[in-house]
Amino acid sequence: MPQSKERQGGGTSRTWLNLDRVRTYSAVVLILFGLLMAAWGWHSKGFTDGNVSRPGTDFAVFWSASYLALSEGPVHAYDVAKHFEVMSAFGPLSANSGIVLPWLYPPTFLLMALPFALLPVVFSYLLFVVGTVYIYLRAVGDLLGAGTVFRRGLWLPILGSPAVIISAVLGQNSMLTAALAAGAVCLLGRRPIVAGVLIGLLAIKPQLALLMPVALIAGRHVRTLLSAVWTVVLFAGVSVAVCGWETIPAFLHSTAWARENLLDGTPHGWYGMPSVLAAARLAGLGTAAAYAIQGMATLVAAASVAYVWSRTREAPLRAAVLTAAALLATPYVRHYELTWMGIAIAGLVGDGIRHGLSGRERTLLLVAWFLPLFENANPLMGMPQIGPVVSALLVIVAVRRVAARAVLSVVPTAVSR
Repeated sequence: MPQSKERQGGGTSRTWLNLDRVRTYSAVVLILFGLLMAAWGWHSKGFTDGNVSRPGTDFAVFWSASYLALSEGPVHAYDVAKHFEVMSAFGPLSANSGIVLPWLYPPTFLLMALPFALLPVVFSYLLFVVGTVYIYLRAVGDLLGAGTVFRRGLWLPILGSPAVIISAVLGQNSMLTAALAAGAVCLLGRRPIVAGVLIGLLAIKPQLALLMPVALIAGRHVRTLLSAVWTVVLFAGVSVAVCGWETIPAFLHSTAWARENLLDGTPHGWYGMPSVLAAARLAGLGTAAAYAIQGMATLVAAASVAYVWSRTREAPLRAAVLTAAALLATPYVRHYELTWMGIAIAGLVGDGIRHGLSGRERTLLLVAWFLPLFENANPLMGMPQIGPVVSALLVIVAVRRVAARAVLSVVPTAVSR
């Protein structure tokens, strides 16, 4: 059945949001970002003023952990006082800063971060950002079916997306984790063992990989599941062997600190935390009720992933539901991790190129694209947490698309009978 002009995946001239306009909007965002960086650099005297925040704040945490691990021993990366000393001496914090930026990662990411301090922090930060942007571009290009995102200017809406800009400015690892998830989905059919290795590497941030086993079991990807399990075992074993067993209780202590100060702490952190738990707490619910709602959201997200992965092998829809549901399933997710929502957007756009997008779907994708800006500014605005609503709507769109095709595949059979 032919689709309307509005729903045609390649329709450009008669839709209010088409590729030409997306490229234009993205170019405007990049220009504004460039002006902002120029003003920031001028105000901070070329990012040398220790009393003004600088780019790479979060990466400086990674670099400081590497510095302490290489100079004093890996377990010292979890020492908040020593961390602050290194950050004050080499990183973006002044000696009188009251900001606390502890190392909250497992030994697996500490192992990966060990080489960072072999270079000065600025050069290490720039290399890290360029590398993670590159693999993120590759992952999104695979989902769009473009081969390379440099065709038709597809790189503009990726580099101009607030999620990528925020992640790059902070120096976070969220583009890396999102690319690992998307790359694994795209490689399932061709290289299942490699796909499992990519999934196993998500042990650097295990809270984002909660639904990976659900997806692999529902999709009957046994080889990939076994590969992922073995990768996690080997990755964890090597990290403990290199970094020392003392890093395990140190990491557990840091997670207890994060739960006390970030999940169950003051409302300020919840405004920039697009999780169901944060939304429930901001709505006035108590701790027990909020965790109960988070648990139900996790079950619904898991069921949605199982439904889609058991009924389609199309990588764009699988990636869309998996990454959007991952944001619903975990109680701890920060605004910079909305690069995962960028993968969901790319998956739905990739599916829409072949099957069309409605006007409402285009509107939702635009809202999701801009959501990181809202989440980044919300601690100052103090508005209700809407991130989980957007994630849920993306999951619903993916589920509906799979369900609609399942119905269409049954109807011709019934008619032929």
